[in-house]
Amino acid sequence: MSLLNLVRPSEREAATVPDADFQEAFRKSVRWAWRVLWRGKFLILAVLMAALVPSVLYLQQIPPRYTAEARIMIEAAQVRNALSENMFMPEWIGDVTVQTEADLISSRMLARRVIDKLGLANDPEFNPKLRTPRPLDTFMAALNPLSWLVSTLPTNEVEPSTLSESARADIEQAALVQTFLGGLQVAPQRRTLIISVRYTSENREKAALITNTIAQLYVLDRLEAGFEDTRRVATWLGERLEALRRDVVSAEGAVEEYRAQNGLRRKGEQQATVTDQRLSELNSRLMIARADLAQKRARLEQARQLMRSRGSVEAFSDVLQSPLIQRLREQEATTQREMSDALKVYADRHPRILGLRAELNEIRSKIGHEVDKIATSLTADAEAAAAGVRALESDLNGLQRQSDVAGEAEVRLRELERQADASRSLYESFLARFKREDQQERMQRANARIVSQADIPTSPSYPRKLSLLMAVSMLALMGGAMLVFLLDRLDNALRSADETEDLTSLPTLAMIPYRRGRDLSPMKEILERPRSVLADAVRSLRTSLEIADGEHSPVIMITSSIPKEGKTFLSFCLGLIYSKMEGRVLLIDADVYRPRLHTLTGTDGERGLAQVLRGEAKVEDLIQHGIAGTLDFLPAGRSPDLPELIKGAAIEELLKDLLTRYDRIIIDSPPVLAVADTRVLARLADRVIYLVRWNFTPRDAVRNGIKLLNGTGAPVHGVVLSQVDQRKHARYGYGDYGQYYGRYRDYYAE
Repeated sequence: MSLLNLVRPSEREAATVPDADFQEAFRKSVRWAWRVLWRGKFLILAVLMAALVPSVLYLQQIPPRYTAEARIMIEAAQVRNALSENMFMPEWIGDVTVQTEADLISSRMLARRVIDKLGLANDPEFNPKLRTPRPLDTFMAALNPLSWLVSTLPTNEVEPSTLSESARADIEQAALVQTFLGGLQVAPQRRTLIISVRYTSENREKAALITNTIAQLYVLDRLEAGFEDTRRVATWLGERLEALRRDVVSAEGAVEEYRAQNGLRRKGEQQATVTDQRLSELNSRLMIARADLAQKRARLEQARQLMRSRGSVEAFSDVLQSPLIQRLREQEATTQREMSDALKVYADRHPRILGLRAELNEIRSKIGHEVDKIATSLTADAEAAAAGVRALESDLNGLQRQSDVAGEAEVRLRELERQADASRSLYESFLARFKREDQQERMQRANARIVSQADIPTSPSYPRKLSLLMAVSMLALMGGAMLVFLLDRLDNALRSADETEDLTSLPTLAMIPYRRGRDLSPMKEILERPRSVLADAVRSLRTSLEIADGEHSPVIMITSSIPKEGKTFLSFCLGLIYSKMEGRVLLIDADVYRPRLHTLTGTDGERGLAQVLRGEAKVEDLIQHGIAGTLDFLPAGRSPDLPELIKGAAIEELLKDLLTRYDRIIIDSPPVLAVADTRVLARLADRVIYLVRWNFTPRDAVRNGIKLLNGTGAPVHGVVLSQVDQRKHARYGYGDYGQYYGRYRDYYAE
């Protein structure tokens, strides 16, 4: 049985809930992103075309460019070192060296040599004066606003007329070199001694020729630099040799003269005095003796501390390592076992017990005696070591006094010897170097070679049309997608049931379709075409109300956030649907500010609810019966004094009276954000339906309207999306059931 099966079901469900929530949230986010992109597909395609068309036109206008490549390997130079015994030593080459050589290849000096050799000053590609302007360049320059701005700014440049002929030639040469270097690319290969030299030109043959010329001139420049360095070194060495020879003779003479005057002689080839050797030996012996003394004193101090702890000295390492004490410990252990066995048989005063106890005491006495002997030997060793240290220190002090006498002379002698040795070594190295220079001029090499000549390129390197178009397409698609998401976030309207439920935390009860140019009135469409889309949507709302009702809810109020959201139309349609199913249904127009229901019912709206609340007429006298079958209608009426017309007590008494006559009362109320009457009516209703116009009502208006109703304790039952363009809704894929309108429209008889 797996571990998961051993867990109780409730615990397993609790453990999988976070993963399930995460997966559901992830799927929901993916679905939302796909729907947003699908809705904005035409915008994305427009952005794509807006980016691709100019890109294609631009690629058709620019001329192709070709890139040729050559490779040069940098070799280690043979360095002539005056301080080395070897004739040659290879120079270490690192990344810095390779990068330096790459910079030399792309230097302006080498560029000038290539230009002069190939005569590029007469090539229109490099000389702007000989170039014919392209139409695209002229057009782009005309469109560039920076060119207009620069032309209007004051300039501090020197007029060509004030320059000399040579200065103008230098400026033109500098511009030519800059243009030439614009097509040159020099890049060291990673972790190799290879340098890649590339040149890009409008002519493929010219690109290969320039690349090979650059490589050849660089190798030649390296060779000439080696010859020049050899000649310069030889000249300098000849001047230095004579001066160094005189310095060596003078330094060696001074050393011998000072040594003879002070009687300083050396012992053997060690180049050290006898006193120095004895001092070194005594210092070494003294260090060893001090270390031995410190070790013995530490052991003695440890033994003393253990002895002061009363008996624990037996745990000392020397005590534990003593063979005699180990044997006595074994005898002690054996005697203890025998006495333990005897105590089980004999009494405490039995001779056998007494004998074993005496034997045990004797063994312990021997152990203590041996421990004392070890402690005594440690003391003696420490004292002997201290005496040896004192003797060595005494000898060392005496020898140091002897050495101090000749200290000043020895210091001066060593200084003279160092000067003489340095002069001699320098002279010998310069002499050997001078002898090599005559042969070195005949052995010069470039220390760089071309490992790959540049071939004529077969295809252009720029523009890479396919790669560029793919990059532009990707950027355009990403930009279009970002624009779609941005517009979706900036859009403040509601378009789907999911968005509505996320905003209001209320269920979406129905989606009322938008009626496009209908010839039939809502009354005829619902009563005469019960299979129409409108009739089915209103029946879906009625079904949602009946399924959700735990008990009968006779009073249903319909409101919205702002005017023109279709609440009057929905109230009338819902009243028609209920009148077909229930015998007594009353439709009340409670919007006394902007009454509209009487125009749909085709009745007179001059007198109605306003007159009843003002006490000017009885309600039964103003109710219009049989508007559509069994549907009765109470108009809003008109009153010159509208404020404070609808009061809680009066309207509550009116509803109680009407409920005794009708099974269902549907109230069309004003927008909740417009007047406060809606909140008074909402508290008296059993169910409040909040209407939101599809792709019209701002989110903030819906949020604030729901907030106001919840603040009064109104029984807001759910939300209805009105005037839904079902074709656009299904095409854009908002994710609710309206998305599948095209699949089940055959069920409707239009």
